[in-house]
Amino acid sequence: MPTLGGQPRPYLEGVAEYDWSQDGSRLAYHTPGPGDPLFVSDGSRQPEGQPIFTAPAGLHSHFPLWATDRAFIYFVQGSLPDKLDIWRITANGGKPERITRHTGRVTHPVLLNRRTLLYLASNPDGSGPSVYSVDVERRMPHRLTFGLDRYTSLAGSADGRRLVATHASPKRTLWRLRLADSLAETSAAARISLTTGMGFSPRLGPNYLLYVSATSTSESIWKFAEGSGTELWSGAGARIFGGPAISPDGQRFAFSVQQNGKSKLYVMQADGTNARVVTTALVLQGAPAWAPDGQSVLSAAEDHGAPHLFRIPLDGGAPGPFVQEYAVDPAWAPDGSFVVYSGADIGTKFSLRGVTSEGAAQTLPALTLTRGARHLAFLPGGRTLLYLQGEIQHKDLWRMDLETGAKRQLTNVAADFDIRDFDISPDGREVVLERVQERSDVVLLDIPQL
Repeated sequence: MPTLGGQPRPYLEGVAEYDWSQDGSRLAYHTPGPGDPLFVSDGSRQPEGQPIFTAPAGLHSHFPLWATDRAFIYFVQGSLPDKLDIWRITANGGKPERITRHTGRVTHPVLLNRRTLLYLASNPDGSGPSVYSVDVERRMPHRLTFGLDRYTSLAGSADGRRLVATHASPKRTLWRLRLADSLAETSAAARISLTTGMGFSPRLGPNYLLYVSATSTSESIWKFAEGSGTELWSGAGARIFGGPAISPDGQRFAFSVQQNGKSKLYVMQADGTNARVVTTALVLQGAPAWAPDGQSVLSAAEDHGAPHLFRIPLDGGAPGPFVQEYAVDPAWAPDGSFVVYSGADIGTKFSLRGVTSEGAAQTLPALTLTRGARHLAFLPGGRTLLYLQGEIQHKDLWRMDLETGAKRQLTNVAADFDIRDFDISPDGREVVLERVQERSDVVLLDIPQL
């Protein structure tokens, strides 16, 4: 960072991510505004006019990367966190070209030479991310790493001969915590001893806990009650996203699955019987929410490139649009009068939005949250909302009175207690927290002969 009079001075203001061309003559960077506007600079400290590209509404553009001959700038574009692909555009702008078609968790592109691009991407079965390569002209991707390996970052040397990656082995556990008037510290949380070892996406029903577990090839839903666990559903190659949604009477639950290239909404009894597919007609996203009357489920689904909310009847009727702006992870007020949901990401933030059961805008106190956890839950009575607030990698549980806007912090967990999801018991007295502990090693990878 340049200095003036001994004080640090930024080279460019408001830059989120950037890449220098190999000869150091040009800088590509994006800012954190809507659509992550992409700029090209000659290296001066002042931005140069208009961006050459801005992602469409609701989408993001990250990881700008110069081609070795400066003919193109490669970047990752799509809907965060797991509907992304690699694109490229000329340095003068114009219409971008799509290079990959994963529609997955794609990050960290690295060019080895003019045609060989390496990057990280989730696999079709939901595992990974793994290391992939693609010839940018032929555009046929090849997976280079297999097994249980999971990579979270990738970088290459300037000469294209060396590759370094972050190899991650995350640990996901569930913890119980009683809510009280004072801040709950880490020491007050008690770990739940699961027979599966790993557990995530917890949801609390009357006298039982549902959660998702995973192996290298599939994910499954488990029920924990009276100190023991029972597997309720599993599917070969299935990936469960958003977590299960328990019906208001606690007798059924709904969940979304990605399997065999399709997304499916299932409904089944809480004892594990009568599983049935409600719809395969939508490209589902995020968590479903059960309507208070028990007759339908609300879920986000891709619609013209962005997630919108759809009401899905459980009697076999056709899904219908409910919210036609960017909307994911809905939560119904217990009385059924309105729904809250997460709006579009702007940089690393997203806002709380609301709509009445008739589709009109619901007035809510202003609330902006940080990417990394979107789940929302109502306390009994329906006028108080629970949510996670903090940094991307460290959040605490908060509550907000939806009538007054008053906010109060409920937990004060340690820096290494990364909460990714939670749920509240039906009586509002206890929460279950999903804790993620990232265990990573930096590794050198042999570059394959391509």
